[in-house]
Amino acid sequence: MASLSLSEMVTFSPNKNIPIHRWFYYREGYSKAFVEWALKTYQLDGPVLDPFCGVGTTLLTCKENNVQAYGCDVSPLARFVAQTKTRNYELEELQKEFSEIKKMEFTFPREGRVESWVSKRFNAQTFRELLHMKNFVEHEMKKSPLHGIALLALIDSTLRASNVERMGASLRRSTSKGYKPIKKFWLQKMDFMLKDLKKSEMTGPEPEIFEDDARVLRHFANESVSSIITSPPYLNKIEYASAYKLELALFFEEPKTQLRSFVGENVKEREVESDLPIVDAYMHDMDKCLKQMYRVLTNEGKAVINVAGGAFPDRIVKSDEMLIEHAIEYGFEVEDNIVARTIDAYQRHSGFMGKVNERVFVLVKK
Repeated sequence: MASLSLSEMVTFSPNKNIPIHRWFYYREGYSKAFVEWALKTYQLDGPVLDPFCGVGTTLLTCKENNVQAYGCDVSPLARFVAQTKTRNYELEELQKEFSEIKKMEFTFPREGRVESWVSKRFNAQTFRELLHMKNFVEHEMKKSPLHGIALLALIDSTLRASNVERMGASLRRSTSKGYKPIKKFWLQKMDFMLKDLKKSEMTGPEPEIFEDDARVLRHFANESVSSIITSPPYLNKIEYASAYKLELALFFEEPKTQLRSFVGENVKEREVESDLPIVDAYMHDMDKCLKQMYRVLTNEGKAVINVAGGAFPDRIVKSDEMLIEHAIEYGFEVEDNIVARTIDAYQRHSGFMGKVNERVFVLVKK
């Protein structure tokens, strides 16, 4: 991990090879290496808060480094993944339960169909088996110590068993269609997860994870955290509102995906000044987030923030630089400001639009 550049650290890709961190792929996140780099480089103390915790990279990394952490997110999927990844487990107990489950015979229904947009993303028999497995995990395994891992394994296996694939912010028809054995995928994933636990030391302080909005942070008192490590949603014309809608609809009864706290959604409710209302709405909400970060940080506390600018059909918006300017207005001082990578922005019809900076900046409460 030490050989990674900062441009690599601010992506989720390095986590694909790290036990537990790889349990649920989350392309909008950053890596374990980034969190460890932030902790060491800026000598951050706990407790650490991630107000946009997503699937828990900040929280799990802090736990692995024996640092108390708190996280919040508006998405039930994100919170569940983060909770499951950051628990201290009794491995022997889990392995015993798993051995019993592997011996079980499941009798799947062979007919009947629920007509919905979700069912159309699966082979009919695969979907019947998926619903059967879901019912088993949610009810028969509810009191099992393996419940969280079993449910996450099933959630993660859902896309693999479907007839669609994730392409950026959307779901597209897969070339691989037909029946797929969801039970086999589920058992394979659980086995993989238990092997990861065996490779890892499941110790350290379990983080507390809240259903909370980064614009409010109602669970946190003034000056209650020493440090913040986070990555707010980026300003962009493309919103990842549909990427995880399959899992949310099936397991959390959510009609829409909101994997992370999304800022700037109530564009029509505000009087806006620019010809890009989404920019005004985004900055309005990010101002609220910055004020809350300032409120909950202790004096001299630091916030390490990873964010990028936005690309629109006719322009590049340097929202990353705007955030720094606004943070200074609210009382922060800037300790560091690094361009982690520069991304070429293209539009389908107009071609190359310009370059967008993804940066890491460090704010200090004064």
